[in-house]
Amino acid sequence: MGETKITRDSEQYSDIYRTFLRRGARGLTDVEARALTISSGGTALAPTAWSKYIDTEIAEDAILSRVQKIETPTAFNLPIYAEDATVNTNVAESALGTQSSPTFAKPVQGSTSGTSGTYYTFAQKKVTAWVKVSNELLNDSKGAQDVEEFLRRALVDGLIGEVGRQILIGNGTSECQGSFNSAKGYSRTASTGVATTNTMKDVISAVWGSTNSALSPLPYESWINSVAVINSRLVASFDPSFFPVLFPSFRGTMVNGTTVEGLPTVYHRLGATTPAAGATLVHFFNPAQYLLAHSFGAFSVARYSEAAADTNETIFVASIRCDGSITNKFAVLNVNRA
Repeated sequence: MGETKITRDSEQYSDIYRTFLRRGARGLTDVEARALTISSGGTALAPTAWSKYIDTEIAEDAILSRVQKIETPTAFNLPIYAEDATVNTNVAESALGTQSSPTFAKPVQGSTSGTSGTYYTFAQKKVTAWVKVSNELLNDSKGAQDVEEFLRRALVDGLIGEVGRQILIGNGTSECQGSFNSAKGYSRTASTGVATTNTMKDVISAVWGSTNSALSPLPYESWINSVAVINSRLVASFDPSFFPVLFPSFRGTMVNGTTVEGLPTVYHRLGATTPAAGATLVHFFNPAQYLLAHSFGAFSVARYSEAAADTNETIFVASIRCDGSITNKFAVLNVNRA
């Protein structure tokens, strides 16, 4: 009779995996090693519970919980809309009823890929996170489950943080295409129109285009679903009279809670220095118009001995694959300092 297949969602697989984390491949029997299918690079697929933990962490993340997600290992092209999605509404009923070729908005038509292309090619890239653990801790038989839980939390948190960073500022080549770089690539920018005050009022005026009719403001449907990403480099200036975008109450007080003008707010480094003229103060991003293609279910972890880590330590490297891009260029807008 053949061996019973040990699946990733079984308790037996979890027990074997726990041994692999603590002892390495040499600590496994031949049957156990075959169950994990350890690759030549030393990686092994994590138990299903680890993948489910990723889903739990995503649901609690300010950015990842709101983007569109699809699990697929397949590469594919997706057109990028260049029109306000609201033009797809209110198509005349008579036109639909008579099949008289009603007019619908169409995606950008063309064959240009890249940062500002007419379509984006989703080709998943590897995302990694690592953590070092002392060998004494790994050899502690009483703390086996605690060690596994520590590794799972540390590695998953690292992966989630890195994917979130790429969604905002990824380069689009070796990383996901970040929304901030998409806004630059598609020239989705607006200026505060003033060089000295840069108040929240100036930022909002730029978003709505009230200071300059030539600006391309953020459509209302994107505005109400946006996350306001404030350039954390603004914190380098502690003068609220110069960068009061950090003090939106107009009374010199810091942001109260997690919203600005009713929008969820996060801080992220959008530049290397304090924003000069033309640099971005706030990036507005509608996560509902961002697609993340991933293979989180194929979550794997590699274990490296002290030959790769430090003396008396073992390093664990977790990896997943994903790629992402905005699907509508009207989903993003960079508000720059005048």
